[in-house]
Amino acid sequence: MGYSEKAYWVVMNDGIGLDVSVCSPEGTAPEGGWPGILFTHGHGDAGSKASTIGQGRRFADRGYLTVCYSIRGQGDSEGLTFHMGPREVFDLQDMIDWVLREQPVHKEKLGAVGSSQGGWHSHMAAAHHPGVATVVPQNIHTRHDDFAVRNNCLTKWFFTRTMRRRIMSAGFQELMRQWAISGDWDLIREWLRPCSPIIFVNRVKCPVFIVHGWHDVGMPPNEVVEMYDRLQVPKKLYIGGGGHEGQDDSGAQSLRAGLIDRWLDHWLKGEENGIMDEPPITYTRRPTWDHGTLDALPPGEVKTDTYYLRQGGKLSREKEEGVQTHANVNNRLNDRDYTLTSAVMDDMEGVPNALVREVISFEGDLLAEPVEILGAPVARFKMLCNRPILQVHAELFDVSPGGEEMLITRGDFGDRSVQPGSHLDVEITLRMIGYSLGTGHKLRLDVTNYNTTYTFPYFEPFCARLYYDRERASLMEIPLRSCS
Repeated sequence: MGYSEKAYWVVMNDGIGLDVSVCSPEGTAPEGGWPGILFTHGHGDAGSKASTIGQGRRFADRGYLTVCYSIRGQGDSEGLTFHMGPREVFDLQDMIDWVLREQPVHKEKLGAVGSSQGGWHSHMAAAHHPGVATVVPQNIHTRHDDFAVRNNCLTKWFFTRTMRRRIMSAGFQELMRQWAISGDWDLIREWLRPCSPIIFVNRVKCPVFIVHGWHDVGMPPNEVVEMYDRLQVPKKLYIGGGGHEGQDDSGAQSLRAGLIDRWLDHWLKGEENGIMDEPPITYTRRPTWDHGTLDALPPGEVKTDTYYLRQGGKLSREKEEGVQTHANVNNRLNDRDYTLTSAVMDDMEGVPNALVREVISFEGDLLAEPVEILGAPVARFKMLCNRPILQVHAELFDVSPGGEEMLITRGDFGDRSVQPGSHLDVEITLRMIGYSLGTGHKLRLDVTNYNTTYTFPYFEPFCARLYYDRERASLMEIPLRSCS
């Protein structure tokens, strides 16, 4: 079809100018104007309209008028960023108003598309502007407070990526680091919570297509599934390959792109391409990456199997019978001068030398038939700690007949108000996953004191008893369905 491209300088309601590019299809606009798409880019050192302009050009060549802009404090735009705060919502509303007022876009056919930071903007566009016809949020968090402090653990993604980017911040980064180091984690959560998309779910009135990756390092899929379930509009969910540093396969991106194209063509061009006749959820099973469709996640045929931790590193469907010696989860410091302050400032590079990582493993029997984990496993540990603090992680692995291991999913738990010497129930909801295990494979559960891939460790020593006898049974609840 062909397109033309033009740069604009669009002034917001506080006088700050944003750098904008518009790609317009060649030819005469249809009656009422072109279908339009507003693209918003992700956060980061290179975050700007440059990361979305390729999509803008592709869709313009397909008959959409597309608008790509750099968020304030990022790219060539003026101003200081508030990291997905109220000021960015005001800018988003101004940009939508400008597109509908100044560009030949059909007033009822404007979509908003974005990934990560841009996915947050897409959700907020649906919640805060009636002029948006549909949105496609990709790779997003829906609870802004959990994005920074999840289960009383400081998250690595937020503090080493979002808070340490070379962007023009309005003091927000320093404030978050100060509160992290001082232990004022509740202040971090209270500051961030008001801009959580999940709060505004009932305000969304337009169709929504959520796209996410199973293994998104910074943003668990559990949150977007909750968001999807609560939406009361025409909706679709893709969950599988892709996401922030997610484990992926070569076909994931093309699958995503094809679904997004069909969704936008249906809602903005009126094409009857069958996408609304298909089951609303498309997902992929790891590690085979075969695709499935569902009406709900998890589906009704999923049954929860309980696996008990047992003496000798066993994971069994039967409880332990006799009395035995329990395991300990220890947090031992090699370098007491290396603290949370050190870890925040060096992005945890010194953690492996400063803090001993101990792992306790429990391995199941060989599987007699193929099964699929589909949903969020839950670890329920009976523990007793000698200090007021505790951090524990649960990691579920697939062990092949040849001994190769692959991480299936994981979760973490922290508490800074433990009653020393008293029994404690620890519940860890692991990240939701779709994963197929073949005959002869085994499940292995690793319990450890920290995992720097996801969270900051605690930098105080503790010893916590992990029980697995009949009276105080620690266990895993795993959602399974037969693959046969």
